[in-house]
Amino acid sequence: MVLAIEVPISRQLMMTSQGKYLRRRIKRDGTPETVALKPYEILQRLSYIQALDPSAQVIEDLPAEVALSPLERERLRNMIRIYHRDAALLDLSDNELDRALGFVRERNKEWFPTITGLLMIGHETYIRQYVPSHEVLFQVLDGVNVLANPPAMHSSLLQTFEKVELLFQSRIVEQELQIGMFRVPIPNYEKEAFREGFVNALVHRDYFRVGAVQVQLQNAAMSISSPGGFLEGISPENILTVSPTPRNVLLAEAAKRIGLAERTGRGIDKIYTAMLRSGHAIPDYSASTNTSTMRNYENL
Repeated sequence: MVLAIEVPISRQLMMTSQGKYLRRRIKRDGTPETVALKPYEILQRLSYIQALDPSAQVIEDLPAEVALSPLERERLRNMIRIYHRDAALLDLSDNELDRALGFVRERNKEWFPTITGLLMIGHETYIRQYVPSHEVLFQVLDGVNVLANPPAMHSSLLQTFEKVELLFQSRIVEQELQIGMFRVPIPNYEKEAFREGFVNALVHRDYFRVGAVQVQLQNAAMSISSPGGFLEGISPENILTVSPTPRNVLLAEAAKRIGLAERTGRGIDKIYTAMLRSGHAIPDYSASTNTSTMRNYENL
């Protein structure tokens, strides 16, 4: 006789009568144990069970007018024009724009930036200070030989996206295939899959966890990794069918409205479609763990 007990995941943290938050983990020898949650792990756990939106947290000791950059705000407006998204945002004043996208929140009649606002249009100095986990690395490798390894990037998400996109575009080589009477250009790296995968890594990474979003281009593949594993209920097996579940809700919504992310939240679908359309293999998420998400794309 076997007794099976299934306990659904809780949407809140549970405390023992001694006042401890506990979690289960697997030791190196494969056996389980129960350990206390550390303070920073509490925030990670709340984010994982979607009881907390990290990107909506307010930085209450930094005035918005000091933290947010007019130059980055203009970069944002240009992005809206380029991608033809929520054009109504262009008619708003700077203050109205910040409020409409959730970049600021009011506290005691003063305005302070959210994590989303700081990441999107903040000065790099304050991003480094208040979101030290934000880091992006770009590398080009030939086996173990490093062909390109620019300095780590800590600037706003918009500026970082533009920098990495330029670095990526410089590595594109197209090969023409003869199909009947037509010549079809096939890139060595799929452009649309890279764009959606990189934006996905920036927007959905775990900002409570130290680590960099990393892009690696190699002869045989392209990989994009980001701190933070799949949220509860999502796995490589159901990633195409499960409902969109953003870790950073406010950040994801802002990215959609300005055109940085897919409007419907189905960027994964676009990645698969783009890879298959250009003759590449489908993405491989099998190297992902509970602490990081790895996207591998085979190139030609």
